[in-house]
Amino acid sequence: MALSTRIRPRTGGKAVPLPLIGSFLLESITTGMYGERKNAIREYIQNSYDGIQAAIETKVLRPGAGKVTLTLAPDGKALVIMDNGIGLPHRVAVNTLTAVGASRKERGRQAGFRGIGRLAGIAFCKTLRFRTKAAGDDVETIVEFNCEQLRNGMLNSGRKPAAELISACTTYHQPEVSDERSHYFEVSLVGLRNAPVEATDALQLKAFLSQVAPVDFHPDFRNFRDEILEQVEDMETPQVPDPPDEDDEDTPDWTVLEDDASTMLERIPFNYISVSIRSGTPVREDQVFKSFRKKLGVDDSDNVPITEVTVKTGKSGAWWAWIGHKTKPGQYQEETVSGLRLRLKNIQVDGSELISLVPTTNELRSAFRWSNWFIGEIYIDPRAVVPNARRDNFEEDPRWLAIREELDSVCKELTSEARKISKDHQRSVEVLDAKAEKLRTDYLKVTNAKSFDVKKAEKILRDSESLQKDVEKASVGAPSSEQLRLKSITKELTQIRVGILEKPSTPEYGRFRATIKAEFLKVTLSILNQYLEIDLYQDIKEELEKKLR
Repeated sequence: MALSTRIRPRTGGKAVPLPLIGSFLLESITTGMYGERKNAIREYIQNSYDGIQAAIETKVLRPGAGKVTLTLAPDGKALVIMDNGIGLPHRVAVNTLTAVGASRKERGRQAGFRGIGRLAGIAFCKTLRFRTKAAGDDVETIVEFNCEQLRNGMLNSGRKPAAELISACTTYHQPEVSDERSHYFEVSLVGLRNAPVEATDALQLKAFLSQVAPVDFHPDFRNFRDEILEQVEDMETPQVPDPPDEDDEDTPDWTVLEDDASTMLERIPFNYISVSIRSGTPVREDQVFKSFRKKLGVDDSDNVPITEVTVKTGKSGAWWAWIGHKTKPGQYQEETVSGLRLRLKNIQVDGSELISLVPTTNELRSAFRWSNWFIGEIYIDPRAVVPNARRDNFEEDPRWLAIREELDSVCKELTSEARKISKDHQRSVEVLDAKAEKLRTDYLKVTNAKSFDVKKAEKILRDSESLQKDVEKASVGAPSSEQLRLKSITKELTQIRVGILEKPSTPEYGRFRATIKAEFLKVTLSILNQYLEIDLYQDIKEELEKKLR
């Protein structure tokens, strides 16, 4: 249901002249719009996504064939972003590309809708060039913005109408092309100046896009991916409630979600496009995937496994989320995966920090410092919310407040889970410490006894080796404070084993040492026999037997 705005009819007086929209406003909604310049790249990817989806809907492109390629110039002075989306027909291309804040896109159906993102690159290049063509056209349209002129004009010509400034700094031409069937949209940022590192460094660009771009999961995460989508497909959409009364401004109106979808995956699908980065000499092309993997680094430990994924939704039917769980305590090392991320059309809104602002109470916000102990994504129906102009949060309307209240329960649940994991692990370290203390007591009894008890000494060695393996397992994913305690236990176990083997000589101890030597020789020779030629093996065997007599 479309929202309407009532405008009271004029009751008297004269209409004001057309107001002057000065160039300072243009600066505010282009170069001054985004807190981080790298977000301009996200805006171009977002536009490419919309173009590809439009091409698929109009049968110009088959599903799954959409692709965006980002090419970094070897000299670091240019970035080109090209997609095979629907493109712009030559009849409207120039007007569309030079319009500001007058997008033809429909909010809720497409990722972008304000009509300001395409000019974000003005902030860090000399020339911003758009090249586009729609299928069936025999010409392409090229529009170029002289960004240096524009920036100077925005700063020094505040009273000059914005439209006049754009017109004075922009040119276009429409040359003929031979392939009428082709369709594309290309953005070239030429003469990069004070550009974000993501515009010149392929690795940094890949890390950024792996978070924000509408791409698929990595093949390593495919089993979890399939499990997530199966669970979402099994979730039925709730019934949409009747609209609130017209004078009720606090109750959310969910009729915007009315559709024929029977499952949450139909309502909020997981759509993605292929995104690749071309860089280097010779040119290398890398496909971008989400950064999630089956095993990830946690605190000081690598390769901590994801043990399960769960899927959540709310009674509004306006969102679904997946969350990855682990049994080891601690925060994820990589910023590209840690925390829960909010997404519209599979495009990330802000970073992982946004989830900390979602809880509706200060108490929950403070407690949800645990968010980086988890990985996950929250997919929101774009019809239910309105991203703010910077795309780093949502407009505070009744629907977004209701969604936040539904997410409160998720935040509480994960906070409780993280605390339990931490306590359980703490208890496990205490158990290991207690076992080490018992070994220490047994060791002192054996070494201080008048006669050496071989059987007890052998048991201490076996128990210490077994306990060492448990300590190594507990170290994986343990927070730094617990790592210190576990390292202290390891050091003590080593001292116990060395102390047993260096016990002052007695007849009993001599027999014990002989047993240890014989077992060591047996195991060593068994391993060497697998890898050495027979002659060399015999020589080494004889030498070892001499040394260990």
